[in-house]
Amino acid sequence: MPRVKNREGMMIELPDLPKHLPKSEVPDGRFSRPKNKITKAQRAELRMKFGGRRAYCGCVLPEKGWHADHVEPVRRDFEYVLAPVGSGVTHVARNTGKVLHPDLHTIENLFPACAPCNLFKGAFSVEGMRKEISQQVDRARTYSVNFRTAERFGLVEIVDKPVVFWFEHYQQQEAKIQV
Repeated sequence: MPRVKNREGMMIELPDLPKHLPKSEVPDGRFSRPKNKITKAQRAELRMKFGGRRAYCGCVLPEKGWHADHVEPVRRDFEYVLAPVGSGVTHVARNTGKVLHPDLHTIENLFPACAPCNLFKGAFSVEGMRKEISQQVDRARTYSVNFRTAERFGLVEIVDKPVVFWFEHYQQQEAKIQV
């Protein structure tokens, strides 16, 4: 058995692990790893889902470099583990690779998105993301002296309007065409 020093400097023995660990353990069927890949044909179809534009911000979608976002998040499980000594924190969160809702990994639940929108959305629902975006002006005003200065000098103009995503505009236009 391998031996290592723990945080207190004591020698401890680690259990022997098999050389080839399974990619995910599914002891009770609750967790599983979805097939993360979509085919090239599915990706091409997804790219045109909203007229070749990004679902949230509406910018033109490039051929490559965009994300397939889970509209309803699949939510990945994580665990807290001890942080390395001297890192300044006691624990860090680590992804376990397990997915809590693998049934949500379907082509119908995927939207084309740019990396910034997808990373901002994270595990929020669409309504959760809308709420977070609507709070950005107040947050910037509260926490950013640069924003307040730009606002004071008329470089930033605040527009009070609801957050409407591109896919909502697109679906509305499609509905008008079909009538």
